[in-house]
Amino acid sequence: MKIVNSITLLASRRVSAAVRCHKKFNSDERGSVAMIFALSIIVLCGMIAFAVDVSRTMAVRQKLQAAVDAAVLAANPLGTQSPGQVQDNVTAVFNSNMPGEYGDMNVIVDPPLAIANGYQVTAHADVPMTFGQILGVNVISVNALAQAVRAQHNLEVSLVLDNTFSMNGQRIADLQTAANQLIDEIVGGMSGTAAVKFALVPFSNYVNVGLPNRNAPWMSVPADYTQTVSGSYQTTDWAGCPTTTTTYTCYNDGVPQTCSSTQCTTPGPVHTVNYSYPVTHTWNGCAGSRAPAPDLNVSATFGAPIPGILDVGCPSPLTRLTTDSASIKTQINAMIAQGETYIPSGLMWGWRALDPGPPFADAAPYSVGSNATKKIMILMTDGFNTRSQGGNIATDHEGWNAPAADAAMGQLCTKVKATGIELYTIDYQVNNPAAQALLQACATDTGHYFNAQDSAALQAAFTSIAGTIIRLALSK
Repeated sequence: MKIVNSITLLASRRVSAAVRCHKKFNSDERGSVAMIFALSIIVLCGMIAFAVDVSRTMAVRQKLQAAVDAAVLAANPLGTQSPGQVQDNVTAVFNSNMPGEYGDMNVIVDPPLAIANGYQVTAHADVPMTFGQILGVNVISVNALAQAVRAQHNLEVSLVLDNTFSMNGQRIADLQTAANQLIDEIVGGMSGTAAVKFALVPFSNYVNVGLPNRNAPWMSVPADYTQTVSGSYQTTDWAGCPTTTTTYTCYNDGVPQTCSSTQCTTPGPVHTVNYSYPVTHTWNGCAGSRAPAPDLNVSATFGAPIPGILDVGCPSPLTRLTTDSASIKTQINAMIAQGETYIPSGLMWGWRALDPGPPFADAAPYSVGSNATKKIMILMTDGFNTRSQGGNIATDHEGWNAPAADAAMGQLCTKVKATGIELYTIDYQVNNPAAQALLQACATDTGHYFNAQDSAALQAAFTSIAGTIIRLALSK
């Protein structure tokens, strides 16, 4: 019995020792942790290295997208280029935006795809992996797509063009060429669903609102009349009188000219001359401004009409907003240079052409948003204000107060821009720092002001404006 008990006790002790050994083995994790840590380090290092490749891939993707964005915007800026020219534009701009550091990649830009009212450009790049190969990844392909469409909003464009005497000759011919080209470029580049209207406002020191508007409720024009002028004056007989001629510098619209004056040095006897003749006072379509100066109110109604000024000259009549671009071009070609410069007159009637209220009420409402009608005014002049409001009468533009005219111009520019109208200004061979500063301040911003010193620069200015108006905009 003792032997059995001893054997049993010995067996029990050995079992207990085996259990304790097993528990000790299970509780000792140092070897397994080291193994797991070693494996984790390998995986972690691989992931970090692969992250470097992924980061480079993301940078390539961003650069690729920027390149296709730039390329699609350059596809066909004015909508007038052939498919071959479009392809060349896209390729050149894309390549200039993908620097040489990406030369180790297979980069492909697809031919531009014409879509409704615009273009689509796609590109692909295969980015080779440096560390990703450890994980079996040799190349990652990235793609980029960009779409650009022309604006879908309607346009209203008011052309306020200098027709003063200083524009005579080649200058007005240059203006006619440039303005006609702008119209062609805008019309040709508009999207199929958008409409464009043009207004034309030739100006000197007056704007011609047209003889048919004599009895319009927003005009107040005196009746034409004829009166007999009679009287007498004393003079001398110049027959056989020796004369002297004096030359001097005179000015017409700020342009210096040579004038002369002849005097009799030995006058004959004084005698009296009687005269009597009829004088007809006529309205030629010229609109003045309401007193007191300056008239800054765009509205014109029966209760507050615009005064018509008799016995003065003004350019060809303005043309209200119309979709008939051919008629606008015809009126541009008919412009004739004459008169002095009062820029506020052109600005005011250019504004009235775009204003939804009276006198014309042809324009769309002022509004903002994607569906709003975009309103543009383009003011072009070759000079500075030589006349002001209030000369012979308070409502005419026969004054000589240029600072007052400049101040009125600045106030009008501010009011026009406050409505949301986009205002471009072009000076053509002005060469007067004060006048150039005034025109630059008048524009919406410095990017809307152009200084043109020759016919090529004038045409480039109008073309740049047309391109900005109808430019492609990224849509995707």
